Amino acid sequence: MNLIEKQLNKYLQHLNANDIEIIKNINVHYKKIPEMKIKELAEQSYTSVSTIHRVIKKLGFEGFSDFRYNIKGEIEEEKQPTFNSEEYFEKTINDIKLTRRLNEKEITKVAKAILESRNCYCFGTGWKQKQHADNFSTDLLYYGKTFKSLRTIGDVQIVSEKCDQDTLILIVSLSGNSEEYIDAIKKFAFKNSQIVSVTLDTSNQLTSLANYSLYYKTDTLDNNKKHWNSITLQFLMDYLLESIVQEVDKTNP
Repeated sequence: MNLIEKQLNKYLQHLNANDIEIIKNINVHYKKIPEMKIKELAEQSYTSVSTIHRVIKKLGFEGFSDFRYNIKGEIEEEKQPTFNSEEYFEKTINDIKLTRRLNEKEITKVAKAILESRNCYCFGTGWKQKQHADNFSTDLLYYGKTFKSLRTIGDVQIVSEKCDQDTLILIVSLSGNSEEYIDAIKKFAFKNSQIVSVTLDTSNQLTSLANYSLYYKTDTLDNNKKHWNSITLQFLMDYLLESIVQEVDKTNP
């Protein structure tokens, strides 16, 4: 039921048979009304401009401009995609499956590198990334592995000056292309430290510097949402944690 039909039902008791017939003729052109002039609508509805004005006011509108504006608003609102929970669920599951496949060959190598490194650090480039990195480092404490969380770019720069080949840094990023931390990561690479990148499944500056690259699947950069869904990142960090636990169990049967 469109706006004209809703208003027709609302004000039906105030309309006569002739009004209703004219409104039905107007409604035939519903989708075109936002672009039409009142004279054009009157001609195509087989009535006069004055009659259009009169009927529109009977439908509760102030005038033709108000009538046209409200119809345009409803049409544009109908074009907005509606949230489909089933589609969202299926897409999320598919993204998780893709994330697993993207990392099947690399994840065990990363787990071993982490366990073999003496000094391990992690850094999240944004607030969500920091949350996941912090949770990861906290969970590892249960298995006797310490990861130091770096809070700021300044912390990363300080560690990059003191790092060596026994150092491993895990960087959790979205795009992997922020210039803010790339220079510091280059210092880690220069000093033969182990670098693990965790980014979207796209080529980026960070992965080009990393010894190991893990990827998560999301369409964050392809839409205009103001937030990004980090479910696949959460899965990937848990996947890495479970891989580390498996390696620990192998060495401590």
